[in-house]
Amino acid sequence: MNTRKIIKIMAFILLLGILFGFYYLYVRLPVINGYAAKNMCSCVFVAGREQKEIEAKDLNFSFIKYVSNTIDYQNKTVTSSFLGMRSQKAFYNEKTGCYLVTTGKPFDLTALNITPPKPEAISSLFADFDNLEPLPKKVNQNKLKAAIDNHFTEVEGENPKNTRAIVVLYGNLLIAEQYAEGFDKNTKQLGWSMAKSIMNTLVGILIKKGEIELHKTTGIEKWQNDNRKNITWNQLLQMNSGLEWEENYGSISDVTKMLYTEDDSYGFAIDHQLEGEIGKDWKYSSGTSNILSGLIRKQLADDAAYLNFANKELFNWIGAESMVLETDPSGTIVGSSYAWATPRDWAKYGLLYLKNGKVADQQIFPDWWTEYTASPAEGSEGKYGAQFWKQNDEEYPNVPKDMYFADGFQGQRIFIIPSKNIVVVRFGLANKGDISYDQLLKEIIEAIE
Repeated sequence: MNTRKIIKIMAFILLLGILFGFYYLYVRLPVINGYAAKNMCSCVFVAGREQKEIEAKDLNFSFIKYVSNTIDYQNKTVTSSFLGMRSQKAFYNEKTGCYLVTTGKPFDLTALNITPPKPEAISSLFADFDNLEPLPKKVNQNKLKAAIDNHFTEVEGENPKNTRAIVVLYGNLLIAEQYAEGFDKNTKQLGWSMAKSIMNTLVGILIKKGEIELHKTTGIEKWQNDNRKNITWNQLLQMNSGLEWEENYGSISDVTKMLYTEDDSYGFAIDHQLEGEIGKDWKYSSGTSNILSGLIRKQLADDAAYLNFANKELFNWIGAESMVLETDPSGTIVGSSYAWATPRDWAKYGLLYLKNGKVADQQIFPDWWTEYTASPAEGSEGKYGAQFWKQNDEEYPNVPKDMYFADGFQGQRIFIIPSKNIVVVRFGLANKGDISYDQLLKEIIEAIE
């Protein structure tokens, strides 16, 4: 083969590589741009942070770091695009946060009377943590501080664990809290999949009110002509419904399409078919949590009742004034991913489970609900309960077996340890393996004992 033919073949292969690379990127741009627009919008208008810092920290990875973000502060929108291609636009509503609009028109919230959380029914158990009481003598403050400081220690000017907040409750006492530079007790932070745990709570409240039954089927109309009609609320909560789902954030998958290219998360999720045995085959699925959210919507009288439900029946009772549950454009709360609150208010949410759902003389959800929540789901190898994760000896060998936790992307956590009367909240940006949560909890427990 002569040199000219070799050059032509190499040029052809190079051209194919360039075309493939362009196609690979182009089809992913709605997800890339959507992620940037949605998160920039929420970080700016919900959390009150600055664009430069958000781009340097929250959006500084993969192709997302090359996206251009334009913020319209007057109209409260963010438009994001990669080299001007396939831009995505996020809109802010002061009552329900930010949402992407990818097709059609968004749900009209203007006519709805949505009341933000107000602590009208709060008991002293969930009182303002600024009214600090003396720490119990059994708390070793030096050991506790050392355990937490380790997660904020800088190496060459950087915090390798990327921790933004840690809050520790011993019973209803705030015994420790610490924040990274640029964050404080008033900064709302995104819980990501900790929103799934809130869906657990709202279902529990509806069961307490007698509106639904745990082991009854969902009644979803689209499911009535096939075996999906046999799926129960319990199986959705425990994520062993058998529904097909791909939870892959690094590709075009069911979860990335739902969050960044679809306007109706509930409608998208219920269109999925069965691929496993109902009640047996476990699969982690953000779609399942949005099915729960949509079902909660259908149980309530109207959209105003739905969008006020969490505030009125949950956040008011625990004094979590900062909580924001964001919706998709169809008006469904994105129960898989988008809940914002200060770390203190997230701690109050954990405290509700530590206290078995009791606030003053009010039982928010059934008194058996926490035991159910922390019971292992069939097929999960003992690692999952009902929209909460469970202690397992592989990841948490030094933590009591009754520990269970809300878990969010990039290391957001609410750990509840009933036997130790402890709640630990952690926020930040961490990849899998960056942090030993087992070690953190072990050191905190030892500091209290």
